[in-house]
Order: sequence, then structure tokens, then C-alpha cells
Amino acid sequence: MLERPLPQRAVQYLNQVLGEGAVCLHPSPQAAELPYFVQDAYDIMTGGVHGHQITLACLKHAKPIPVEQIELSTQRIRDAFPYPLIVAMPGLSPGERKQLIQRDIAFVVPGKQLFAPKLGMILSEQFGAPTLQRHSQHLSPSTQALLIWFLLHHPVDEIWHPFDDAAAMGYAAMTATRAIRELVEFELLDLLQQGRSKYLQLKASRRELWDQAKPYLRTPVQKTLWTFDADILNLPGAMISGEDALARLTMINEPRQRVVAIASSAVAKVRQRGVFFEPGEVADGWAVQVWRYVPAMQVKTNVVDPLSLWISLKDSADDRIQMALDELEEQFPW
Repeated sequence: MLERPLPQRAVQYLNQVLGEGAVCLHPSPQAAELPYFVQDAYDIMTGGVHGHQITLACLKHAKPIPVEQIELSTQRIRDAFPYPLIVAMPGLSPGERKQLIQRDIAFVVPGKQLFAPKLGMILSEQFGAPTLQRHSQHLSPSTQALLIWFLLHHPVDEIWHPFDDAAAMGYAAMTATRAIRELVEFELLDLLQQGRSKYLQLKASRRELWDQAKPYLRTPVQKTLWTFDADILNLPGAMISGEDALARLTMINEPRQRVVAIASSAVAKVRQRGVFFEPGEVADGWAVQVWRYVPAMQVKTNVVDPLSLWISLKDSADDRIQMALDELEEQFPW
């Protein structure tokens, strides 16, 4: 059986992702006005998604095209069609996908992937929440860290520009771009765009944002190491964590086991400083949690932030800990 043309497969996949009948597209006669190199490479379709205009540019050939050439073509298409543009491709390598996302070029690979932040904003305006396909059931560690940073350090802001905070946390601009995409895809924040600048806007209160985000948050603890070296706490970036931190922030009793958190990127440096990790769990000494992101999210304290602490302990079967976590949430200045 012959495979259906890419435009038909792309429209069918968009309807599967966005809802049956959501997308209605037709070949555009205006495409004849585009430069010949664009006409030779793409089938141009226009139409609507729930009443909002979009443009779909479908590659005519299976042969790979350099991303720089795709970017040039999309610029010409946008000049002629002032609507959100999605490029349909039969396939995409991980490297090509990364470059397209870096250039903010929306794309769809039928049956596999859809990346379209502007389409997410359209759906958010229409229904109050986008329904784009998610690539994971959890936020990535860097996006989770940025979201927690926002809740910790922006107590009154309704609109947030994650790029500034990403730089403060040591992340690249690309990480902020990915965080924006994830937070919109997970329906946690709304996307605002002013020119080339992207912002996120609260959909509800901070406490409601936190409650909505909980199912998509995972423990920052990647693994646990053990040491008898008390100097572990004096190392840069080391923070008291686990039940040890919970006892400092709530009424729960201090545990016998001391607990400290370090970033996964710091483990090699800690070893270089002469800290020896035991081959297995020890009853005394320090439990060293290795975190997926930097645990030092607050200044003027050697204790991890209360939100990351809550996430790290939320699956505990200990009723005492669960009661303390409730107390921790109620104390937080939402």
C-alpha cells in the first residue's frame, strides 16, 4: 500500500493530537507568489485551528534539508502568510530537532512529534489550556528548578521572564526556552509574546499553580551516598536536606541520620577534596543526596528550599513526615 502524501498525514496527526475536527487546512493558491526555491521544496496549506488561522508548510521531498535553509524558507513563508507557521517533515534526527527548537521553528513529524508553542497559545486563548502532546510525564529537572525559583523569588509578579532567572542559576538561554515550552505544554502557565521576547503569565494563584504542578514534579534526589566525613557540609553548595532539613523547618523531631544535598555536577569535586564515600549505607555519619539540580536555591541559609524538600519527601510512608509536609506547605508564603 502506498503511503499517503505528507500533507494528509500531517493534518490527520494534528487532528489526533488536538482533537478530531480541530484542524481544517487546504492548499493555498497564494503559494504561487512565493520564491521558486520555496515552491519547489514545500506544499503550502492554510486554514484554521478552532477558528484561528495557521499555515502548514509540508516538505515535498524526503531528502534532508539543512536547518539554515529551512530557516530561510520559513522567513519567506512568514512574510507572505502572517499566521503561526508549522513545518511538516517526514522524519527528523535528534540533532535537527534540537536546532529547530533553538531557532523557534515549529514543526510536526506525523505520528511522532509536534513542537508548536504559538499553537499552544492559540489553544490557551480558546479553551483556557493547551492540549499539545507532551514528551514526558514529568517536567525536566531544569524546568522544575526554574519553576521552584519563580515561586521562591517572585512573590508578587504575575508575568515572568525565565531567561533572567536561568542565567542567575547558571543555565543557558536554550534551557529557558525549553522551560517555557514545557510549562505551556503542561498547562501550568500561559505564554505571552512581545516581539521576539517570550514571557509566562500566571493562570491562577501561586498556591493553585503549585497544586497543579505537583503531579509533574519528581524528587530531585538522583541517588544517595554515605560518608563519615563531617566536612561535607562545609563544602560550597552543600545544603542540609531530607528529614534533617524538615526538622529545622517544622515541629518534627531530628532524625538520627544527618542528611546533606549536593548537585550531581559537584560529586567529582567533592571526591577531589578528599571526601571518601562508603561503599554502602551506614547507620551513622552523613547521608549525601545527589540532586538533579543545584540544591542551593536560597541565600543566607544552609537548608534546602521548602518546595524541593517537600518534593523529595512526598512519597514517604511515614505519617509523621506527611504531617510535617502539610505544615511545611501551610508555612510557605503563597
